[in-house]
Amino acid sequence: MTTLSLRRNRLSGRIPSLSSLDLSRNQLSGEIPHQIVELSLLESLDLSNNQISGEIPRQIGELSRLRPLFIPSITPLTVTARIDPDPVVGDIHSDGGITNFVHDQRLYRRKKRQNGLSTWELTPFQFLHFTENQILSSLVDNNLIGSGGSGKVYRVCVNNPDSELLAVKKIWSKGSLLKEKEKEFDTEMQILGNIRHNNIVKLLCCISCEKSKLLVYEYMVNCSLDRWLHGKRRRSSEPFSRSNSVGNHLFLDWPTRLQIAVGAAQGLCYMHHGCSPPVIHRDIKTSNILLDSEFNAKIADFGLAKMLAKGGEPQTMSSIAGSFGYFAPEYAYTTKVNEKIDIYSFRVVLLELVTGKKANYGDENTCLAEWAWRHIQDEKPIVDALDEEVKEPCHIDGMSMVFKMGLICTGTLPSTRPSMKEVLQLLQQSALKHVRSYLGQGDGAPN
Repeated sequence: MTTLSLRRNRLSGRIPSLSSLDLSRNQLSGEIPHQIVELSLLESLDLSNNQISGEIPRQIGELSRLRPLFIPSITPLTVTARIDPDPVVGDIHSDGGITNFVHDQRLYRRKKRQNGLSTWELTPFQFLHFTENQILSSLVDNNLIGSGGSGKVYRVCVNNPDSELLAVKKIWSKGSLLKEKEKEFDTEMQILGNIRHNNIVKLLCCISCEKSKLLVYEYMVNCSLDRWLHGKRRRSSEPFSRSNSVGNHLFLDWPTRLQIAVGAAQGLCYMHHGCSPPVIHRDIKTSNILLDSEFNAKIADFGLAKMLAKGGEPQTMSSIAGSFGYFAPEYAYTTKVNEKIDIYSFRVVLLELVTGKKANYGDENTCLAEWAWRHIQDEKPIVDALDEEVKEPCHIDGMSMVFKMGLICTGTLPSTRPSMKEVLQLLQQSALKHVRSYLGQGDGAPN
């Protein structure tokens, strides 16, 4: 392409300068033109997965705004070109190998390690409106919002026109990473970096060095579902239109809980049926379902997620994953699992939504799932098991239906559990009935 015409498009506003150029995954050949350095405001450049050969223009290192630079190879190589102002140049040959460039990079990094400095690499999955330095400088205790077995989470507000809020997960910052942890991290980045779905949390970029890795996500202002169901409730003085207030705390009403269930099911359905190969999360729980400003659910924390080698075939687990109360029974007698373990865990989430109880509810030998089964076996009314805070007469039928769905997904044999697609359809039917009831149309309304 030598000419670009945008005429008769009713474009308005000021003419912007080109800041991002992505020509990846084409069949371009020849050398990188030296004229590319005339794009003085260029911030990101991706030329990977082409047939480009020859020398990388030395002047590319002089582009002051350029952050991630992707150059061609058999396997895409990411180079953070602007963390250090020294330009890095080399040759790319048509056979796909990178010779002098890799040698210079390794020598450059070795010198930085000898000088006690860290080389940070930024791998973007979206167009970014912030720099790695803005992220690194914000990882302070005042911004810490959570910590767990895999690392710490920070809330970062970057100084851009939108005052963008980000969630930064810092992983294993002390010492070198173990191979097991490295593999877990690479799995999360590989999956999330390629998934695009409204009900799956968006991974914006990864920033990494030898001893630390950062995952930068979109920030969910309403935190996780478990904090609304079981944790510290928001004070009633805080504005919130999608909840009810009793005493000094707010809680989610049933329509909002049903919306969250449908959204989470849509995300899981995409993972199981819309991805190739399909994705097993392996740790579905209320703390891994995040909520945006409109209480739309987004599946998060893919640190334990695995790709299925072949659709429909079980995958061998090297270690037990998941959380107590959400474990599928097959964990006790087999190391081969498939997506049905997510179905089992999601059913526990449904029971939490309708009962308000924690997944580990019961004595030391039982959990919420077993309690729910025992409740039915003892021939007790379902209505007695429902959350008193949201158990209004107009919601009882819908809540009872979701309670039954929670039981349907609890089959001891994985083959007896419904697919995520079937679970989603049932939830959508329940949501539709609720809307019809709210509009006063009843179940007899036309489709």
